[in-house]
Amino acid sequence: MKENKIIRILTLVIILIICGLAFIIYKNNISEKIRIQQEKELDNVYLELDSISNVLGDKILTISQLGGDIDSLLILKENLELEKREFRSRAYAQINRLQGKVEGYRELLLAQDEEIERLREVNEQLFEENKEQKIEINNLNSTISNINKSNKKLEEQIEVASRLELLEIEIVGIFRNGSQKRNQFRNRSLEKLNINFTLGENDLAKIEVKDLYIILEKPSGEVIYDISNGSGSFTFEKREMFFTIKEEVLIDKSEKKLSVEYLINDEFNKGTYLVKLFTDEYEIGSGEFLIK
Repeated sequence: MKENKIIRILTLVIILIICGLAFIIYKNNISEKIRIQQEKELDNVYLELDSISNVLGDKILTISQLGGDIDSLLILKENLELEKREFRSRAYAQINRLQGKVEGYRELLLAQDEEIERLREVNEQLFEENKEQKIEINNLNSTISNINKSNKKLEEQIEVASRLELLEIEIVGIFRNGSQKRNQFRNRSLEKLNINFTLGENDLAKIEVKDLYIILEKPSGEVIYDISNGSGSFTFEKREMFFTIKEEVLIDKSEKKLSVEYLINDEFNKGTYLVKLFTDEYEIGSGEFLIK
Protein backbone atom coordinates (compact mmCIF):
# COMPACT_ATOMS: atom_id res chain seq x y z
CA MET A 1 0.00 0.00 0.00
CA LYS A 2 2.83 2.31 0.96
CA GLU A 3 4.60 1.58 -2.37
CA ASN A 4 1.41 2.30 -4.36
CA LYS A 5 1.05 5.61 -2.55
CA ILE A 6 4.64 6.56 -3.37
CA ILE A 7 4.06 5.60 -7.01
CA ARG A 8 0.92 7.73 -7.20
CA ILE A 9 2.79 10.66 -5.65
CA LEU A 10 5.67 10.28 -8.08
CA THR A 11 3.27 9.98 -10.98
CA LEU A 12 1.49 13.16 -9.87
CA VAL A 13 4.80 14.97 -9.52
CA ILE A 14 5.86 13.83 -13.00
CA ILE A 15 2.53 14.94 -14.42
CA LEU A 16 2.90 18.31 -12.73
CA ILE A 17 6.44 18.65 -14.07
CA ILE A 18 5.29 17.72 -17.57
CA CYS A 19 2.44 20.21 -17.34
CA GLY A 20 4.85 22.87 -16.10
CA LEU A 21 7.25 22.17 -18.90
CA ALA A 22 4.43 22.19 -21.42
CA PHE A 23 3.26 25.55 -20.03
CA ILE A 24 6.75 26.97 -20.17
CA ILE A 25 7.21 25.74 -23.74
CA TYR A 26 3.85 27.25 -24.68
CA LYS A 27 4.76 30.59 -23.08
CA ASN A 28 8.13 30.51 -24.81
CA ASN A 29 6.47 29.85 -28.15
CA ILE A 30 4.07 32.75 -27.59
CA SER A 31 6.94 35.01 -26.56
CA GLU A 32 9.00 33.93 -29.58
CA LYS A 33 6.10 34.64 -31.95
CA ILE A 34 5.62 38.02 -30.32
CA ARG A 35 9.37 38.72 -30.60
CA ILE A 36 9.43 37.69 -34.26
CA GLN A 37 6.37 39.83 -34.97
CA GLN A 38 7.97 42.78 -33.20
CA GLU A 39 11.17 42.34 -35.16
CA LYS A 40 9.21 42.27 -38.42
CA GLU A 41 7.38 45.43 -37.42
CA LEU A 42 10.65 47.06 -36.40
CA ASP A 43 12.26 46.01 -39.68
CA ASN A 44 9.31 47.33 -41.69
CA VAL A 45 9.37 50.66 -39.86
CA TYR A 46 13.15 50.91 -40.30
CA LEU A 47 12.87 50.13 -44.01
CA GLU A 48 10.19 52.79 -44.35
CA LEU A 49 12.43 55.31 -42.56
CA ASP A 50 15.33 54.38 -44.83
CA SER A 51 13.16 54.69 -47.97
CA ILE A 52 11.83 58.06 -46.83
CA SER A 53 15.39 59.23 -46.14
CA ASN A 54 16.45 58.32 -49.68
CA VAL A 55 13.41 59.98 -51.26
CA LEU A 56 13.94 63.09 -49.11
CA GLY A 57 17.57 63.21 -50.27
CA ASP A 58 16.46 63.14 -53.91
CA LYS A 59 13.94 65.91 -53.31
CA ILE A 60 16.54 68.04 -51.54
CA LEU A 61 18.77 67.69 -54.60
CA THR A 62 15.90 68.57 -56.96
CA ILE A 63 14.85 71.61 -54.92
CA SER A 64 18.48 72.76 -54.72
CA GLN A 65 18.83 72.53 -58.51
CA LEU A 66 15.60 74.49 -58.93
CA GLY A 67 16.90 77.22 -56.63
CA GLY A 68 14.63 76.48 -53.64
CA ASP A 69 15.48 76.79 -49.93
CA ILE A 70 16.77 73.47 -48.54
CA ASP A 71 18.17 74.50 -45.13
CA SER A 72 15.18 73.24 -43.13
CA LEU A 73 15.03 70.04 -45.21
CA LEU A 74 18.69 69.34 -44.51
CA ILE A 75 17.96 69.58 -40.77
CA LEU A 76 15.04 67.16 -41.15
CA LYS A 77 17.22 64.82 -43.19
CA GLU A 78 19.87 64.86 -40.45
CA ASN A 79 17.25 64.16 -37.78
CA LEU A 80 15.88 61.30 -39.87
CA GLU A 81 19.33 59.75 -40.18
CA LEU A 82 19.74 60.08 -36.39
CA GLU A 83 16.41 58.28 -35.90
CA LYS A 84 17.66 55.47 -38.15
CA ARG A 85 20.92 55.08 -36.20
CA GLU A 86 19.14 54.92 -32.87
CA PHE A 87 16.20 52.90 -34.11
CA ARG A 88 17.58 49.40 -33.48
CA SER A 89 18.23 50.20 -29.82
CA ARG A 90 14.73 51.43 -29.09
CA ALA A 91 12.16 49.34 -27.28
CA TYR A 92 9.04 47.88 -28.86
CA ALA A 93 7.00 50.47 -27.00
CA GLN A 94 8.43 53.17 -29.30
CA ILE A 95 7.05 51.56 -32.45
CA ASN A 96 3.76 53.44 -32.34
CA ARG A 97 5.56 56.75 -31.83
CA LEU A 98 7.93 56.01 -34.68
CA GLN A 99 5.06 54.98 -36.92
CA GLY A 100 3.50 58.35 -36.15
CA LYS A 101 6.73 60.03 -37.20
CA VAL A 102 6.76 57.97 -40.38
CA GLU A 103 3.32 59.35 -41.21
CA GLY A 104 4.62 62.85 -40.48
CA TYR A 105 7.55 62.31 -42.80
CA ARG A 106 5.18 61.07 -45.49
CA GLU A 107 3.19 64.29 -45.19
CA LEU A 108 6.45 66.23 -45.35
CA LEU A 109 7.39 64.45 -48.57
CA LEU A 110 3.99 65.27 -50.05
CA ALA A 111 4.53 68.91 -49.09
CA GLN A 112 7.93 68.89 -50.81
CA ASP A 113 6.30 67.43 -53.94
CA GLU A 114 4.07 70.50 -53.95
CA GLU A 115 7.11 72.78 -53.43
CA ILE A 116 8.95 71.05 -56.28
CA GLU A 117 5.95 71.50 -58.56
CA ARG A 118 5.72 75.19 -57.57
CA LEU A 119 9.41 75.72 -58.23
CA ARG A 120 9.12 73.97 -61.59
CA GLU A 121 6.27 76.28 -62.56
CA VAL A 122 8.34 79.29 -61.48
CA ASN A 123 11.32 78.03 -63.49
CA GLU A 124 9.14 77.38 -66.54
CA GLN A 125 7.74 80.89 -66.24
CA LEU A 126 11.25 82.32 -65.94
CA PHE A 127 12.33 80.23 -68.94
CA GLU A 128 9.45 81.60 -71.02
CA GLU A 129 10.23 85.16 -69.88
CA ASN A 130 13.92 84.66 -70.73
CA LYS A 131 12.91 83.19 -74.07
CA GLU A 132 10.76 86.25 -74.81
CA GLN A 133 13.57 88.54 -73.66
CA LYS A 134 16.04 86.72 -75.91
CA ILE A 135 13.64 87.13 -78.83
CA GLU A 136 13.29 90.84 -78.02
CA ILE A 137 17.08 91.17 -77.68
CA ASN A 138 17.61 89.36 -80.98
CA ASN A 139 15.05 91.60 -82.65
CA LEU A 140 16.71 94.65 -81.09
CA ASN A 141 20.15 93.47 -82.20
CA SER A 142 18.77 92.88 -85.68
CA THR A 143 17.28 96.38 -85.71
CA ILE A 144 20.55 97.88 -84.46
CA SER A 145 22.45 95.90 -87.09
CA ASN A 146 20.11 97.19 -89.82
CA ILE A 147 20.49 100.75 -88.49
CA ASN A 148 24.27 100.37 -88.47
CA LYS A 149 24.18 99.04 -92.03
CA SER A 150 21.95 101.94 -93.06
CA ASN A 151 24.23 104.41 -91.30
CA LYS A 152 27.29 102.87 -92.94
CA LYS A 153 25.60 103.02 -96.34
CA LEU A 154 24.56 106.62 -95.68
CA GLU A 155 28.10 107.50 -94.58
CA GLU A 156 29.45 105.93 -97.77
CA GLN A 157 26.94 107.91 -99.83
CA ILE A 158 27.87 111.12 -97.99
CA GLU A 159 31.57 110.36 -98.47
CA VAL A 160 31.02 109.89 -102.21
CA ALA A 161 28.86 113.01 -102.40
CA SER A 162 31.51 115.06 -100.56
CA ARG A 163 34.22 114.23 -103.09
CA LEU A 164 35.70 116.96 -105.24
CA GLU A 165 34.26 117.13 -108.76
CA LEU A 166 36.30 118.12 -111.78
CA LEU A 167 34.14 120.46 -113.87
CA GLU A 168 36.64 121.26 -116.60
CA ILE A 169 40.33 120.91 -117.40
CA GLU A 170 42.56 122.32 -120.11
CA ILE A 171 46.27 122.01 -120.77
CA VAL A 172 47.96 125.13 -122.09
CA GLY A 173 51.33 124.81 -123.84
CA ILE A 174 53.57 127.86 -123.33
CA PHE A 175 56.46 128.35 -125.76
CA ARG A 176 59.75 130.17 -125.41
CA ASN A 177 58.49 133.07 -127.49
CA GLY A 178 55.58 133.55 -125.07
CA SER A 179 52.90 132.14 -127.35
CA GLN A 180 50.28 129.72 -125.96
CA LYS A 181 48.22 126.91 -127.39
CA ARG A 182 45.50 124.84 -125.75
CA ASN A 183 45.13 121.07 -125.54
CA GLN A 184 47.08 120.28 -128.72
CA PHE A 185 50.40 121.69 -129.90
CA ARG A 186 53.79 120.81 -131.27
CA ASN A 187 56.74 119.96 -129.07
CA ARG A 188 59.11 122.39 -130.80
CA SER A 189 60.31 125.16 -128.43
CA LEU A 190 57.70 124.04 -125.81
CA GLU A 191 58.85 125.44 -122.45
CA LYS A 192 56.16 124.57 -119.93
CA LEU A 193 52.60 123.43 -119.39
CA ASN A 194 49.87 125.17 -117.46
CA ILE A 195 47.29 122.72 -116.17
CA ASN A 196 44.11 124.73 -115.60
CA PHE A 197 41.13 123.05 -113.95
CA THR A 198 37.95 123.90 -112.08
CA LEU A 199 36.65 122.06 -109.00
CA GLY A 200 32.91 122.29 -108.43
CA GLU A 201 31.15 123.80 -105.43
CA ASN A 202 30.25 121.17 -102.80
CA ASP A 203 28.45 121.95 -99.52
CA LEU A 204 29.24 118.47 -98.22
CA ALA A 205 32.99 118.79 -98.72
CA LYS A 206 35.08 119.01 -95.57
CA ILE A 207 36.90 122.31 -95.08
CA GLU A 208 40.60 121.40 -95.11
CA VAL A 209 43.90 121.75 -96.89
CA LYS A 210 44.16 118.80 -99.24
CA ASP A 211 46.99 117.37 -101.34
CA LEU A 212 46.14 117.03 -105.03
CA TYR A 213 48.33 114.66 -107.03
CA ILE A 214 48.64 115.34 -110.77
CA ILE A 215 49.81 112.46 -112.93
CA LEU A 216 51.01 113.06 -116.48
CA GLU A 217 51.05 109.84 -118.50
CA LYS A 218 52.94 109.39 -121.73
CA PRO A 219 51.26 107.72 -124.71
CA SER A 220 53.10 104.55 -123.62
CA GLY A 221 51.37 104.68 -120.22
CA GLU A 222 54.57 105.60 -118.37
CA VAL A 223 54.27 108.32 -115.70
CA ILE A 224 56.36 111.45 -116.32
CA TYR A 225 58.61 111.58 -113.29
CA ASP A 226 60.95 114.49 -112.62
CA ILE A 227 62.30 115.05 -109.10
CA SER A 228 63.33 118.62 -109.96
CA ASN A 229 59.63 119.34 -110.61
CA GLY A 230 58.59 117.78 -107.29
CA SER A 231 57.59 114.34 -108.54
CA GLY A 232 57.16 111.61 -105.92
CA SER A 233 54.81 108.84 -104.79
CA PHE A 234 51.70 108.41 -102.63
CA THR A 235 49.64 105.51 -101.31
CA PHE A 236 46.35 104.89 -103.08
CA GLU A 237 44.11 101.93 -102.26
CA LYS A 238 46.98 100.25 -100.36
CA ARG A 239 49.46 100.50 -103.24
CA GLU A 240 52.16 102.96 -104.17
CA MET A 241 51.52 105.30 -107.11
CA PHE A 242 53.86 107.84 -108.71
CA PHE A 243 52.78 111.42 -109.35
CA THR A 244 54.25 114.13 -111.53
CA ILE A 245 53.22 117.21 -109.52
CA LYS A 246 51.67 117.74 -106.09
CA GLU A 247 49.63 120.81 -105.19
CA GLU A 248 48.18 121.82 -101.80
CA VAL A 249 44.66 123.22 -102.10
CA LEU A 250 42.36 124.80 -99.52
CA ILE A 251 38.95 123.17 -99.87
CA ASP A 252 36.22 125.48 -98.50
CA LYS A 253 33.06 124.18 -100.22
CA SER A 254 33.20 126.88 -102.92
CA GLU A 255 34.07 126.46 -106.58
CA LYS A 256 37.84 126.54 -107.20
CA LYS A 257 39.67 127.59 -110.34
CA LEU A 258 43.28 126.41 -110.15
CA SER A 259 46.34 126.52 -112.36
CA VAL A 260 49.44 124.37 -111.89
CA GLU A 261 52.63 124.96 -113.81
CA TYR A 262 54.96 122.23 -115.02
CA LEU A 263 58.41 123.06 -116.46
CA ILE A 264 59.45 120.79 -119.31
CA ASN A 265 62.98 119.40 -118.98
CA ASP A 266 62.66 116.49 -121.40
CA GLU A 267 61.33 116.47 -124.93
CA PHE A 268 57.76 115.22 -125.30
CA ASN A 269 57.20 112.65 -128.02
CA LYS A 270 54.22 112.79 -130.31
CA GLY A 271 50.98 111.28 -129.08
CA THR A 272 48.11 111.71 -126.64
CA TYR A 273 49.06 112.43 -123.01
CA LEU A 274 46.69 111.84 -120.12
CA VAL A 275 46.35 114.17 -117.12
CA LYS A 276 44.86 112.57 -114.00
CA LEU A 277 43.95 114.27 -110.71
CA PHE A 278 43.96 112.25 -107.47
CA THR A 279 43.59 112.67 -103.75
CA ASP A 280 44.71 110.02 -101.24
CA GLU A 281 41.23 108.50 -101.28
CA TYR A 282 39.86 108.81 -104.82
CA GLU A 283 40.40 109.95 -108.39
CA ILE A 284 38.92 113.39 -109.06
CA GLY A 285 38.95 113.28 -112.83
CA SER A 286 41.13 113.39 -115.94
CA GLY A 287 41.84 115.19 -119.17
CA GLU A 288 44.24 114.91 -122.11
CA PHE A 289 46.37 116.88 -124.53
CA LEU A 290 47.95 116.06 -127.88
CA ILE A 291 51.53 116.53 -128.96
CA LYS A 292 51.57 116.72 -132.77
